[in-house]
Amino acid sequence: MQKDRFRDLIEGLNIITYEFDLRDHRFVYVSRMAESILGYPFESWFTVGFWFEHLHPEDRMWASEFSKYHTKLNKGHEFEYRMIAVDGSIKWFKDITTVNIVNGKADSLQGVLIDMTERKQTEQELIENKEMYKTLVEQQSEMITRWKPDGTFTYVNDVYCRFFEKDKNELIGKTHIPQMPPEDLDRFADFFKKLTKERPVGNFVHRVIMPGGETRWLKWTDKAILNDSGEIVEYQTVGRDITVQKEAEIALRDSEQQLQLIFDNAPIGMALTDFRNNYIKVNKAYCEIVGYTKDELFNMTFEDISHPDDRKLDYEVLERAKQGEVTNFHFEKRYIHKNGKTIYAELHLNVLKDVSGNPYQVIAQVVDITERKESEHILKQTQARLSAVLNNLPIVTIYEYGEDTNFVSENILDILGYSADEFMNNKDLFSNLMLEEDILKYDRKVNEWKSNGSAGVLNNEIRVRNRKNEIVWLEDHMFEVKPENGKSYFSGIMIDITEQKKTKQKIHDTETKFAAILKNLPKVVVYQSGDGRDFVSENIAEMIGYLPSDIIGEKYFFGKIMHPDDLLVVKNSLKDWHKINEEGILIMEFRLRKKTGEYIWIEDHMFKAKADDGQEYLSGVLIDVTERKLYEQRISQSLKEKELLLKEIHHRVKNNLQVVSSLLKLQSGYVSDTQTLDILTDSQNRVKSMALVHQKLYQSKDYSQIDFSEYLKQLSSHLLNSFRSTSDDVELRISSDNVFLSIDQAIPCGLIINELISNSLKYAFPVGRKGIINVGVDSLNNNDYHITVQDNGIGFPKDLNYKDTKSLGLQLVNTLVGQIDGTISMENHVGTSFKIMFSSRDLSKLN
Repeated sequence: MQKDRFRDLIEGLNIITYEFDLRDHRFVYVSRMAESILGYPFESWFTVGFWFEHLHPEDRMWASEFSKYHTKLNKGHEFEYRMIAVDGSIKWFKDITTVNIVNGKADSLQGVLIDMTERKQTEQELIENKEMYKTLVEQQSEMITRWKPDGTFTYVNDVYCRFFEKDKNELIGKTHIPQMPPEDLDRFADFFKKLTKERPVGNFVHRVIMPGGETRWLKWTDKAILNDSGEIVEYQTVGRDITVQKEAEIALRDSEQQLQLIFDNAPIGMALTDFRNNYIKVNKAYCEIVGYTKDELFNMTFEDISHPDDRKLDYEVLERAKQGEVTNFHFEKRYIHKNGKTIYAELHLNVLKDVSGNPYQVIAQVVDITERKESEHILKQTQARLSAVLNNLPIVTIYEYGEDTNFVSENILDILGYSADEFMNNKDLFSNLMLEEDILKYDRKVNEWKSNGSAGVLNNEIRVRNRKNEIVWLEDHMFEVKPENGKSYFSGIMIDITEQKKTKQKIHDTETKFAAILKNLPKVVVYQSGDGRDFVSENIAEMIGYLPSDIIGEKYFFGKIMHPDDLLVVKNSLKDWHKINEEGILIMEFRLRKKTGEYIWIEDHMFKAKADDGQEYLSGVLIDVTERKLYEQRISQSLKEKELLLKEIHHRVKNNLQVVSSLLKLQSGYVSDTQTLDILTDSQNRVKSMALVHQKLYQSKDYSQIDFSEYLKQLSSHLLNSFRSTSDDVELRISSDNVFLSIDQAIPCGLIINELISNSLKYAFPVGRKGIINVGVDSLNNNDYHITVQDNGIGFPKDLNYKDTKSLGLQLVNTLVGQIDGTISMENHVGTSFKIMFSSRDLSKLN
């Protein structure tokens, strides 16, 4: 009873066990699943030629010939082929066949037909809508070798090389014994000793251990090749891998044990239940799918782990199974995993019947399709996103065309101004928009590509006119799509590269102009260095006599031709520049030795540049400044000569004024009249103030201006000394900013201060009266100055107008203030205060 029950279990699986009579060419036994899988009445299977007639037309000849060939050799075989079901659908089978031999001849075939249709469909679904070809498993060709008695190979075919992962060059003329278990190796040696003249042919089966550790079974038909003397001169062997046959023999020899192992270790979940929803048998894969152990499931019903929304479906399927209406069901449902997660599963249910034909059990084949469902969900989201992206990319459009295919993405409107419908309704529209000179070139490339099998991607750049009659550049990438179950069509992507083309043209125009400029500026050279961008403009040859290739090809080239006196200065400049991270432009001057041996002066403007990819490199401009340097040297020499001459002039003017001052002093010694003596003293002080300016310039390193604060101190000291008879009780205070004035301003200012101090010393303090004279020179800003001469004496006469007086001194003051384009004011409250305002200007232009 248990054996019959287990046979019922086996016959409930999606496999057909059979026995085929080779004499009558018909099945003499098929399992009950034959009718269920292909739909033909059970009795029709036993008619002559049933198997051959129901093979797929494309498989009929090769499959029958393949089986006949191996049957004649008494060899078991394994192959896959298609059969036509009663409803016209195609079913895939894997056929594992063993040859039964009676009295040395093949008598019948026993085997197993495994329904692989669902697996084939599942494989198609799992490749995520990517179309690819499926190829039938081709029959394995035989391994053929010839070798001498000493083991040296004289011939091996490609099949042998591929099987043992060897090259022919590694085998021909050499010996090669595959790795075998020791017991098989001993039998191998004994076998060939038994091949003789009387018994030249034999069969030998052994195992080989492959490089990866896998053990394979090989069967060889070996023949001794004899010479005319009957001696063995060579062996010819024909072998094949019979590992699958060996496995099939084991399966057929112990079918119940093998099928039990298949059930337990099947990669898909399998469960046997009764109509009370109880589990009778489950395998490991099923437990892994739902997360429960076998013991846990045996105390549950499958309803306990079914998704609540799918329990109604389970009930309807079982009710139909109980009534015997349908014996096979295929549907999808959800389980609740032990951890609470929802599991999607694909189920194949087969109803098992007892000896009376009444349904009593159900065997389920369960495939976990959760990952596939999640992938499908992700795929749908991806397709939605892709569609949204494509329709919103203003410069990219996708197209498909073929006998049954016609599609253009909507964003073609953004590129050409024509809608997708206009292109799909008028297949000639795009050709009509192309420029005529591009059509011929495009058609030639496409025809050549198609004649070569449309391999790879065809890339083109074409010009078309948009609706505004403007030329648009398109980059076209076209490829052929070959669906398995449909007609081939062409697809592609077009990218609007008009702006890119315009940019390239602008760059080309700029480079052309730049090259022309450099060519016509032999004394200006452009260079780049670093990040693989080394470049020197060609006109470097005109500058130093070396070609760009000479410079780029040798490291530190400029350092080797640089003047030794400049090398250290340049290195230090570069070092300092690197410390501040190469900020700004580094300007250096140095000398380079031309190829002719002479030196020229170079002005280098170096800066750090950044490319679009973020990489940094050095760039710069070299300018030949030799002529400028020579001119600067001449100017420098001329300046030195002029400075020397100017110094001598100031020295001589100072001396001459000193002579005049001395003459006035001598003359005053012969004058007894007080008024005349005062005039001579005033004149002497005026000359002294001017001489003091030239003395300061003569002693200064800068002949363009003098330190007026220092000058003021010396002038005041001289005046106090000049009026010492009346100035003993007068204190002269000097307050001055750091003021530097040109000679055109210093002399008038010196004379003004001379007159005002002299006037205070002579008139502000009667004999015996003490007092203070404050002299200040302030710099209000970079250009404006303020001179103050103030005393606390008796004050200026109120009835005397200082701007309209016969006093030579005050007339001179007003004149000199006008000469420096200044203003003068006087305050007569406590003593007298004169204030002069003027700006620093080039007064030489006013004269």
